[in-house]
Amino acid sequence: MPRLTCLCGESISLSVVPNPQGFKLIWELERERLIEALLTAYADAKSFEHFEEQVYQLLYPANPEFPQIYECPNCGRLAVFVGAADDKPAFWLKQEQKYSEVDSISALLQKKLATAYT
Repeated sequence: MPRLTCLCGESISLSVVPNPQGFKLIWELERERLIEALLTAYADAKSFEHFEEQVYQLLYPANPEFPQIYECPNCGRLAVFVGAADDKPAFWLKQEQKYSEVDSISALLQKKLATAYT
């Protein structure tokens, strides 16, 4: 099982899919291109299955375009990989200050999603 060891010593599993500690980083300029590509795929789709296939190809390309980020559940550091298949992070980011009761990106998103669908 592939694992990543955080600078704090915490071991992060990379084999869980989808990974609760994993995030794809989408640059805002790239997001606009992705939206246009999704709209085009929808307009050109011959069936729902064809559209679904196009969506997966855009979001999970053969050569992943989106940098992969893993958040340490212990200290909140972010390991930033240029590509999902890289063997080591390009760099680490450490949380500097906390301005809310939420201490991780995962917790922030869980809280946000919980209120979005109620």
